[in-house]
Amino acid sequence: MMKLVHKGFDGLDIAFQSRIPEELAALLETAKEEAAASHGEQLLDYNGALMHVAESGAQGGYAYRVDTGPDGAVWFFKKPNPRDPWGIRVSVKSLALALYGLGGVRARLFDFMEAIGAPYADGAESIGRVDYCLDFVAPGFQLFPKHFVMHSNCSRVDNHEMEAHGRSGRVTGVRIGKMPGRQINVYDKRADVIAKRKAEWWEIWSANLEAEGLSPLDPKDRDAAQVWRIELRAGKTHLKDRWNIRKWADLDNMLGDLMQETLSAIRYCIPSSDTNRARWPIDPLWHRVRQEMQSDLFEMACNASPSAVKEIIRHEHAEMLGRQITGLSASYAAILEDRQAATPETLPETVQKLVHESLCRDTNYFYSKLEKAERRYVFIAG
Repeated sequence: MMKLVHKGFDGLDIAFQSRIPEELAALLETAKEEAAASHGEQLLDYNGALMHVAESGAQGGYAYRVDTGPDGAVWFFKKPNPRDPWGIRVSVKSLALALYGLGGVRARLFDFMEAIGAPYADGAESIGRVDYCLDFVAPGFQLFPKHFVMHSNCSRVDNHEMEAHGRSGRVTGVRIGKMPGRQINVYDKRADVIAKRKAEWWEIWSANLEAEGLSPLDPKDRDAAQVWRIELRAGKTHLKDRWNIRKWADLDNMLGDLMQETLSAIRYCIPSSDTNRARWPIDPLWHRVRQEMQSDLFEMACNASPSAVKEIIRHEHAEMLGRQITGLSASYAAILEDRQAATPETLPETVQKLVHESLCRDTNYFYSKLEKAERRYVFIAG
């Protein structure tokens, strides 16, 4: 039995016909130089808008690149130029869209632009990419690349190349199509979450289930917590050239039709004896996806609280740092001449002594490192 555990936007790229003020550009330039010198992002607080400034910009004339945290976005800014009105681009992170929905994300984008002094006029946007995802718990489901059928009306322009991934004879993902056209990606999201240590998704899925009065997922129970994700992606070429989607209003009016057309052009089917693959019956998973995409697509947000998700991310970082400390302690033990101080029983005391002596020698060094770390983790701090 399939159970939908998450549904919503998963990616959003937009350009804005706006420019940052000269004052912010000067501060970004300084922070960018400091980031390059230190090989690390620099924290900038501008009118209450916090951002990590990277040491480089991006292609397309964007001099500055900033990150507003795991539940935020990556912003790209050009140097202010009256002859180039399209001075801002943003790529919204999937976690932001999951937590706040498209409506909440729009409001957060506009609030950020207002805080940094970048004027925004209604309709002064150009949407460059939209991703939508559906996550299903589907115990026993197996993915077979040969079960995908492309509609005969699909042209060469659609470029429906297929790429499959897997190991040990098990297919874990299939991607069809290429960006900036249209693309469908079906993959084992449970495996992806475990491999990339994205533990916040267990909280998102479980919160959605608990909102329906159901039990949360157990990450250790593969059979009962096997989550498959279906991602539908529309790139710049597909949005603009095929559907003439550029503005928010265009997206509101036509996204549903675009997604339904994609699901009709690329189908996951049940093979039959019929040699005409176009007549193969649709797999129950695909039928369910098409049903879900007929409902409201725009105000979907998960039931997990942002604070709970940030706590999980913070815990993941703490565990990662703990593993690094353990690994460095083992390396330190390996080069000690005093082998008695390098046993599992004595090493903790040895490392504690090392840290204590280091702090006593140079307290300022410790506090400078602490302040740098606090700036690095500002978006997930308690």
